[in-house]
Amino acid sequence: MDLRVKKTQKNIKEAFFRLRKKKEIGKISVKELSELALINKATFYLHYRDIYDLEDKLENELISEMIGELREREVMSERFEARMISQVLSRSITEHKSEIDVLYSSEGKNRFINKLEDSLKEFIFTRLPYFRDTVENNILLSFVVQGTYYAHLRNSAANPELLKDVTSRLFVKIFEQ
Repeated sequence: MDLRVKKTQKNIKEAFFRLRKKKEIGKISVKELSELALINKATFYLHYRDIYDLEDKLENELISEMIGELREREVMSERFEARMISQVLSRSITEHKSEIDVLYSSEGKNRFINKLEDSLKEFIFTRLPYFRDTVENNILLSFVVQGTYYAHLRNSAANPELLKDVTSRLFVKIFEQ
């Protein structure tokens, strides 16, 4: 990718996050964002249809990055490595907390975790197809992903290592059943 394109996208992303910290998504205009990103509106429209398209692409990029470490490790070989998946999920939630908080202020938090759960399930199901076929496995995965996320959200003042350890142990115990 051209260096100018990368710089433009970085400026757009940074401007969006600065504005999103202050305003609801519906109150951000392309004009305002473009001025803050030091680009013209036409440049914005070369990359995105509208502000909502930008938000959607940033959400997908964040979730892809969160699951990326699992893809790199190829964790789904012969054995389901539950502890590692939980640890990576916990670490990702901790590392990306500020982005999650901005993208998913109040009304969007449920949307984020549902998208993350769907993406994580799809990742697991492509490597362990038999997991997709049982309702029990789907329920367990939902419980673990949602539980891990809300444990971090509701206990954000806790030590991140403690959160990671507790959720990992629960994840493993659930899948040992």
